[in-house]
Amino acid sequence: MSLIDRRERFDMPLFVAGTVMVLVSLGAAAWMLRLGDIVTALGLGLLVAAGLLLAGIGLSPETTTH
Repeated sequence: MSLIDRRERFDMPLFVAGTVMVLVSLGAAAWMLRLGDIVTALGLGLLVAAGLLLAGIGLSPETTTH
């Protein structure tokens, strides 16, 4: 499998969106924990999980076949 074939199976926008979502949510959750707002930090943890799923979907070769 050549490098071009691997790149075609990689959905860059979904991966980037998921990665940005994880990084921003982690930063916001850390900030909320510093302020003492545990409930909001836990809620932002759900966004971290959603971002990881989105990035994983972007890495899947199945996303670009449809």
